[in-house]
Amino acid sequence: MLDFLAVCAHPDDFEVGISGIFLKAKKEGINVGLIVMTMGESGGYATAETRIAEGEASAKILGLDYYRQLSFPDAGLRFSDDTIKGLIPYIRECSPRIIFTLHPEDYHPDHRAISQVVDAAAFSAGLKKYSTDGSDWHYDNIFYFSADGKTNRKRPDILVDISDVIDNKIKACNAHKSQNITEMAIDMSKEYGKYANVEYAEGLYIRQPLVISTSGALLK
Repeated sequence: MLDFLAVCAHPDDFEVGISGIFLKAKKEGINVGLIVMTMGESGGYATAETRIAEGEASAKILGLDYYRQLSFPDAGLRFSDDTIKGLIPYIRECSPRIIFTLHPEDYHPDHRAISQVVDAAAFSAGLKKYSTDGSDWHYDNIFYFSADGKTNRKRPDILVDISDVIDNKIKACNAHKSQNITEMAIDMSKEYGKYANVEYAEGLYIRQPLVISTSGALLK
């Protein structure tokens, strides 16, 4: 069972959007994992084999407890029964408490599609028929993040200070040598940092209420 599981469309979405949050989680003893739905080769800058190698290198830098890269069509992800059913076994294998995925209004069509797929697959994965050992499972919450906010101009609901892990976030981004994502990732983290009055931050969006058990949790 994982505490945090991210499900992304492409090999570098996670590093740009929330790798800092997961780096902090690892420092706090939280189990974290990542599922990438495509090989990410359709951009034409690298072969599938190169992108697989880059993703694996980044996963090692991030210290992920679980990492899977699937082979759904890049630039062709669809909200469909096949995609949902293809993802369900992996979600159930991880049985995460919290799921992270891309924002439903992100720029890339694959990002928007995987956001819908994760919502549907996470719900269905909790059904008894998908349990391999008869156990019950349901996630606590789904958090959304942006990896390309051209069409999503909303400010995040939650901002996480990642200034203490920015160096390793940059190393993880640099592992994707074929994509030149590091500058964009730094710029996004700086922008969110301004909102949070810190040097670097990452942002999360929520649809379900965030439940806390102590009043003190409201304190910064």
